[in-house]
Amino acid sequence: MKRAAGTSLMVVLCAFAGRASQQGPAASGKPSFEAATIKLAAGGANPLPVAPSAPNRLRIPSMTLTQLIYTAYGNGGFNTSMRVTGGPDWVGKTAFYVEGVVATPSTPQQIRLMLQSLLEERFALKISNETTTADMLTLVLDRADGTLGPKVKKWDGTCPGVMPPLVFPAARRPLQRVGDKFVVPPASDADDPDVAYCPTGYRVGGIIADGVTMSTVASLLSLPPARALLGTITEDQTRLTGRFTLDLDYVFPPTPDAPSLSTAIKEQWGLRVAPGKGTFKTVRVESAQLPTTD
Repeated sequence: MKRAAGTSLMVVLCAFAGRASQQGPAASGKPSFEAATIKLAAGGANPLPVAPSAPNRLRIPSMTLTQLIYTAYGNGGFNTSMRVTGGPDWVGKTAFYVEGVVATPSTPQQIRLMLQSLLEERFALKISNETTTADMLTLVLDRADGTLGPKVKKWDGTCPGVMPPLVFPAARRPLQRVGDKFVVPPASDADDPDVAYCPTGYRVGGIIADGVTMSTVASLLSLPPARALLGTITEDQTRLTGRFTLDLDYVFPPTPDAPSLSTAIKEQWGLRVAPGKGTFKTVRVESAQLPTTD
């Protein structure tokens, strides 16, 4: 039995608020929600974390269209190697509540395709995208024998019982009810590599990455606290597979006498950030319209 998650992690399956519009088959051939609601977001609603709230339901309390595009057309994680540009002024300012439901359980990838269909139908969204090769940092193994540092271990299949306070929390898998407890479901081939299993993000005095692939680790290093020190985004090129638990003791921002972040990564994780080339995706909003809200 996995360790029980605390009450702060309990997933609440909320019923639709307002009138739910019925969705027909998407013209693009992508799957679509059977019913969906879009309305202006409530003031103060938090857009994070975002993950399907159940295998057949997605609920997003507050996101601009720009943020929705990152969610729908990204990889399910932080999407640090992606940029959304263009569109009318409101796409980055007006926040919406979005909820969609389908009759049968769906994978996170399928849910994202349904969200794409919804944005294309309700916002009349038209985009173009381009993938290029760009200069960036690469996350690689530091040691010739491939051994990792003392603060890295293979994920043991469990999550902590209480969620630690985090900044930049990563999207995580929805929890599963087992009796009177909520636990992490068994691993599946349908899982998103860029979605964490357990609480992951910047903690007080460092980083915790739990039940993650190295792709998520590279994305954490691409977020503002680490990126400010490293200078640019980082892409995983370790070729390590599976999921890991990593902890990094490091104060952001560091004191003047502290070692460099790259040194801490090398000593604690047995990894190295090195200049290299990686892929970068640009999504441009060609046109969009304000939807008729429910």
